[in-house]
Amino acid sequence: GTRGSLPSPGKHTFRYGGNTSCLEVRADNRVLIFDAGSGIRHLGDVLVRNGEVAAELFLSHFHWDHIQGLPFFRPLYTPETTMRVHGPRQGTSDVQSLIAGQMGPIYFPVPFEALSAKLDFSDLDATPVMVGNAQVTPHRVRHPMNTYGFRVRNGDSAIAYIPDNELVGGHYDMPHGWYESLCSFLEGVDVLVHDAMFTNEEYQKFAGWGHSTFRDAVRLAEDAGVGRLLLFHHSPERTDAALDRIVEELRNDIERRNSGLQLAVASEGEDILFEE
Repeated sequence: GTRGSLPSPGKHTFRYGGNTSCLEVRADNRVLIFDAGSGIRHLGDVLVRNGEVAAELFLSHFHWDHIQGLPFFRPLYTPETTMRVHGPRQGTSDVQSLIAGQMGPIYFPVPFEALSAKLDFSDLDATPVMVGNAQVTPHRVRHPMNTYGFRVRNGDSAIAYIPDNELVGGHYDMPHGWYESLCSFLEGVDVLVHDAMFTNEEYQKFAGWGHSTFRDAVRLAEDAGVGRLLLFHHSPERTDAALDRIVEELRNDIERRNSGLQLAVASEGEDILFEE
């Protein structure tokens, strides 16, 4: 799932995708899942079909577009499934309470107690989490509520996932030097999947909503020395054709600056392979 805020299926979004945030990472045959937007439903079908029943789920935060697919994730209803769910506390609420609340009778007809998978819940902070040989490191970002991005390193390869992050504008309780810290966190990653929801013109109306512009995401990737940037969290009304025009203009700018950054639009169902 690559879309932000709201699933947006249709003929104008089918190439880059209309499902909301979900990224699957495979590391040494381990299944790592980042966010549980509507895109996680299809992933769950694939996992069940392949007989894969062990996974680690990392939630960046609990806004609706990042968890709305979780009650429809088929492995949760399979007794053979084991899954550890990591996420940031929101105030006094822990991860298990937040997910159980989502499946309360006001919002969903099937209760949390009906889940038959073996689940473990972990409140995350900036402490790295080891999954086999892969290291998952959270990093707090600028978005309403307690929100984290993630860097995954396995051997010599690294990918970072930061779906919601307002790089310029807004008011957040962040430490001095947060941008330099973020650049250090991302330094040299092979692929950065980053929030790029608005054009510069659109952003004037949405400052403080917790999302970045295309150009701010490019600047961050260049400042951090990222190999490849995938623009992510597409606005619900953004068509495939509009994304094509935007990325072409950005690539022209990158070429004029003689930057080595590779740039693309995150596409639903795309596979990215890392050499061992």
